[in-house]
Amino acid sequence: MPDGNRKPEGGEIDPAKLLELELMQKRAEWQQAKTRRGGLRALSFLFLAVIIAAAVICFYLFFSPERVRELRSGSEATPSAAPTEP
Repeated sequence: MPDGNRKPEGGEIDPAKLLELELMQKRAEWQQAKTRRGGLRALSFLFLAVIIAAAVICFYLFFSPERVRELRSGSEATPSAAPTEP
C-alpha cells in the first residue's frame, strides 16, 4: 500500500506538484484568452459607435432644415407630371 506521507525519490514526481503546475498553466492560458476577448470586445464597441455616429451625421445632413426647405421649394417649382398644351 503506497504511503502518502513519504517523500518522492529522485526519479519520482509528486502528483500534487504536477497538478499544481498544470493548473498554473491553465490559469495563464485563461488570462491570455480573457485579455484577447477584452480587446476584441472594445474594438467591436468602437466599431459600433463609429457606425452609429456616421448614421447620425448622414441623417442630419440629409434632413437638415436647409435641405428640407430646398427639397420642398424644388418640388413646388417643377412643373406637374402632365403638362398642358396650349
